[in-house]
Amino acid sequence: MSSGQQDKENGSAGFADSLREIQGEYMMLGELYEMQKSHGQRLSEMMKTLQFEVDTVIPIRPEALGRPCRAAYLVSEGVVVVFDSSGAMSSKPLYTLPSEAIISIIQECTPELQRLLSDKRRSESNKVKSMERVFKELKKAQATFKQTKREDGAVEDEDNETTPAVEQIRPKDVSEAVATSRNSRDSFAFSGRFGEKDVPAVTS
Repeated sequence: MSSGQQDKENGSAGFADSLREIQGEYMMLGELYEMQKSHGQRLSEMMKTLQFEVDTVIPIRPEALGRPCRAAYLVSEGVVVVFDSSGAMSSKPLYTLPSEAIISIIQECTPELQRLLSDKRRSESNKVKSMERVFKELKKAQATFKQTKREDGAVEDEDNETTPAVEQIRPKDVSEAVATSRNSRDSFAFSGRFGEKDVPAVTS
């Protein structure tokens, strides 16, 4: 084999190796792009969840976007709203931005999110404490009411014990009492004085 043919074969082998390396690099780049996309979506979802709790628009410095603009904001649903130098507005979901912009915006918004979440946590904590105080007061009132009710029941029982039982009157006893009263009235005689006049005795 001549040296020329050998060089040609070596060149072909080297070219094939280069193609395989290029294909490998391309495949790894594709995997990295997919990983960046997946991470960007996960980061965007996390920011969306946190921002949902505070329900507030968070301002973004133009420097965090990496391009000049009049103003920028992270709004609900993880959307970045940008007003350019002329005042025109554009909006894009956070996860669709370049990876460096996603990272920069998250770093920009994190301190404000932390402050807002801390404020909300303190507010909710105060609400819970207020409800606990009301609950304790209601428990005290309920205990006092039950105690008073028990005491009232005890007094009522004592009254029932000291009050003599009413004797049952039988119909026969009523008849005998009526007859005795009639006999006494029929035999009644009165003698006395009304003013200065003598009143003769009255008999039945």
